[in-house]
Amino acid sequence: MPGPTVDTREAFTRLTKEYPDENVEAARHAFLMSKLHLVRTHPDVELADRERMVTAMAERLELGYEAMRTPVPGGVGYGVYYNEVFKRAFATGTALGWDIICPSAPGGNVNDYLYVTAMNRAVLGVEAFVSYYAQTPPRFKVYDWARPATPWQLDIPLSSLGPYLRTVASHGEIFQVMGVTNTTVEVASGKWRNEVQLWNASTGNQDLVYQFDYAATLAKQTAADYNGSWGPIIETFQTAYSGTIPLGGLAISLVTRDINGNWGPWGLLPWYNSYIRTDNVGFYVQFLDPNYNFSVKS
Repeated sequence: MPGPTVDTREAFTRLTKEYPDENVEAARHAFLMSKLHLVRTHPDVELADRERMVTAMAERLELGYEAMRTPVPGGVGYGVYYNEVFKRAFATGTALGWDIICPSAPGGNVNDYLYVTAMNRAVLGVEAFVSYYAQTPPRFKVYDWARPATPWQLDIPLSSLGPYLRTVASHGEIFQVMGVTNTTVEVASGKWRNEVQLWNASTGNQDLVYQFDYAATLAKQTAADYNGSWGPIIETFQTAYSGTIPLGGLAISLVTRDINGNWGPWGLLPWYNSYIRTDNVGFYVQFLDPNYNFSVKS
């Protein structure tokens, strides 16, 4: 992705402390319960495998048996999942870069949580996403799957991130977007790093907003696990949506690092490495360039 990297982690940590989310506990609970629901309702996984994955994820999230069985409405309004072969097709690193279509409010009948989120294929990667709650101002959040004790790292109102918001034109419409790069890379034998960078439209830099080093193996990062399987998706929490304004992702691109530590070229996510999931909760497609651009509304 273009531009030099500038370390802005201290500023983003400070913003998280200065602008706390008054609904933080409910938001965190909803996030965890939704992840179990996405596994349980996955249309392309056999029922027995779904239950195995639900149990594994509940253990990872340190949730009890009752939480595993609690029904949650919603699912995936629309979005991209990686094919299993492509999900595991990296050796020492993987990165996802995309523009999140993130209006200042979702509109319509949204009265619960709604996320525009993604992972970069690594099982222990991060989600750097835009979170909506009803019609209140949206927030940018980072959840690190490599930190089970302290996974929540950034939580900042979009209104405080003006330099990272810009407008772009696609398919005859103008969208407000945020450019996010999400990287998981091996920095030494048995040591991996998660990073999140935001494209600063005012300076032309990639601003490093989050970083964490941890012990892991390639086998763990590329395990046959539900985690890391979703690319950009609209994650939903209601049974039906209507009247929402466009949400989605543009220029969805990935890059792979090989066994020798060499990064390949960035490439747009093609249809043959991914597929579309929709749980029929009211969203319909404005456009889809398979599968690197999409916009949906209800």
